[in-house]
Amino acid sequence: MILFRAFLEGTSFQVQTLAGQAFEKELPISVEDIKITAPIADLVKFPLGTIFIANNYEFPEPDHLYLRKESVVAIMYDCVPFPLSGPEANPLVDYLMDYMIDNTEDEWCGIDNAKALATKFEPYGYTIDWDAKFAVPAEGSKGTNLKRTIAAKYPVPSSKDIGFHIDPELWFLLVRNVLRGENIMLIGDTGTGKTEIVKHLAKALEKELFIQDMGTVQDAQSALLGVHTLNKDGISEFKHAPFVGHIQSGGIVLLDELSRAPLAANNILFPALDSRRYLPVDVAHEEKDQKIAVHPDTVFIATANIGSEYSGTNALDRALLDRFFPVETQYPSEKDEVKVLMIRTGIEQTPAKAIVKVANQVRKQYKEQELSTTISVRHTLQTASLVVDGFDLTNAMQAVVMPLFEDGIGSSERAKVKSIIAAF
Repeated sequence: MILFRAFLEGTSFQVQTLAGQAFEKELPISVEDIKITAPIADLVKFPLGTIFIANNYEFPEPDHLYLRKESVVAIMYDCVPFPLSGPEANPLVDYLMDYMIDNTEDEWCGIDNAKALATKFEPYGYTIDWDAKFAVPAEGSKGTNLKRTIAAKYPVPSSKDIGFHIDPELWFLLVRNVLRGENIMLIGDTGTGKTEIVKHLAKALEKELFIQDMGTVQDAQSALLGVHTLNKDGISEFKHAPFVGHIQSGGIVLLDELSRAPLAANNILFPALDSRRYLPVDVAHEEKDQKIAVHPDTVFIATANIGSEYSGTNALDRALLDRFFPVETQYPSEKDEVKVLMIRTGIEQTPAKAIVKVANQVRKQYKEQELSTTISVRHTLQTASLVVDGFDLTNAMQAVVMPLFEDGIGSSERAKVKSIIAAF
């Protein structure tokens, strides 16, 4: 099926397909370059801006779309449906509903607008099972759209509500991976919100979150498996570590700062993270306790800071990395970071923009290896808080930022950063 609308170009009556439909993927050229043949004499009977649908069309040539007259139906004008009847009505409206749900560019689209319009089609016999439409499809099933389900059931948290910006595409990917049971490795600079994203993810999916701080693990066996203890009778017993219960929960297990964990932890984690899905507790007394099955719904998410500036980190083993779906986190855009500062601290827009511009310039020089470290969102929030508390903007930025950089004879990092601050 194809949705299209009529419009005037000068004095010429034209038709144009709605953007973002599946048929576009089959075109050898851009959709804007195709010629459309449509039953104009029938279309002009309807108001300009009417949305039509055609369920029978062909491409006589690669750049020529031919819409058959008998298949063209006026379906909606200004969010008011045209009367439809017969068994063919449901699939036509279903296609329109799916388009509205998937399209976030036009104001008249979106899930809420689709639901409102669906009720207007009900008098013409249209029915829809929203729970079935937004059910998580089986992996590999054809004709399903998991992204549509995610948008409906697990929408991206609003920065206004959580005081934190999450990129929509990143959010969709993370939710998808959890629903599909994929282990996730979040990789990115410190302060890009890796741990905070996981907290919001667990809340949205109504999954219990267990955080295992891998950076504090000294002895992998006792931290991940357990220890031998003596009971009141002096008999040795094996006591499982809390981590054993976490993997049996069906929730999300966050392996925080995995790059700081001792290498011995890898061998323990390997069978839990791959298709074997068990934790090898070989040191347990009882045979039944030596292989602890991971709950089928448990998902592991790891965070890692990778780079020479992060002291105490280990190069991640390739075999370990291969057990995760790698996802890179980035700092928010200037616009989004300014919004976060304003929401979280109450700072005015002008000083917030100056703080973020300084941060982005420092981040740029860090990427170009002109500076040895960078400025995270934590630091911009700290600076904004000082400004709100009455500190001069320049002094606030210097108080937070300068201690991060080395000072020395000649061309010091602090001199470079000071000149960046002065420029804004």
